[in-house]
Amino acid sequence: MAKTQDSRGAGRPKSLQKRQQILESAAELMLSLGYKHTSMDAVAKESGVSKQTVYSHFSNKDALFNAIIEGKCEMYQVDEAHISMKSASLQTTLTEIGYRFIQLLTDDNVISMYKVVIGESSQDSKVAELFYDAGPLHSIKLVTNLLMQHPDTKMSELQAHEISVDFFNLLKSDYHMRGILHLQYSMIAPQQLELAQKVSKKTMALIELIKED
Repeated sequence: MAKTQDSRGAGRPKSLQKRQQILESAAELMLSLGYKHTSMDAVAKESGVSKQTVYSHFSNKDALFNAIIEGKCEMYQVDEAHISMKSASLQTTLTEIGYRFIQLLTDDNVISMYKVVIGESSQDSKVAELFYDAGPLHSIKLVTNLLMQHPDTKMSELQAHEISVDFFNLLKSDYHMRGILHLQYSMIAPQQLELAQKVSKKTMALIELIKED
């Protein structure tokens, strides 16, 4: 994945700079070579650090891959640290999550990573499991917990999980598949926000139906 301009800027502790170097180099290698053919030795060489330094930050390649996926979610604020359950209504919060999630899915590097995972999963399901757990499943759990704990609603874990799955599937709409298939699509920011608003409204309607039962 592309290196950010200020990823190695001044002011960041040296250990964090090296960790970021490793993550960025590993992401680029995995996008070009695939997960299977990216070794920790290659990551160390590409990032300009020793193999020992790589292992001091990441115990193995699985942990490194997991950190890459989680880091991308954090970049688009689809993580616990950026989700508030008190400062806004549930619908507003779902809209914010949805908008960030759509931005995440339309990121070129994220689309490329999907393709890498799909390409390798037919031979080895391990990389698919790692990707699913760190990305899609993590997001589903995030909204599941939100629905269970938000002051606007109370529901069982099963109900919250089902609604969360529906929520993210609706957010994928048609653009996600078109992106993976190299087909053209238009999803500029206003369209992304409009889709997020529509999906959050539909999700609230589903929640109301559950309340009535």
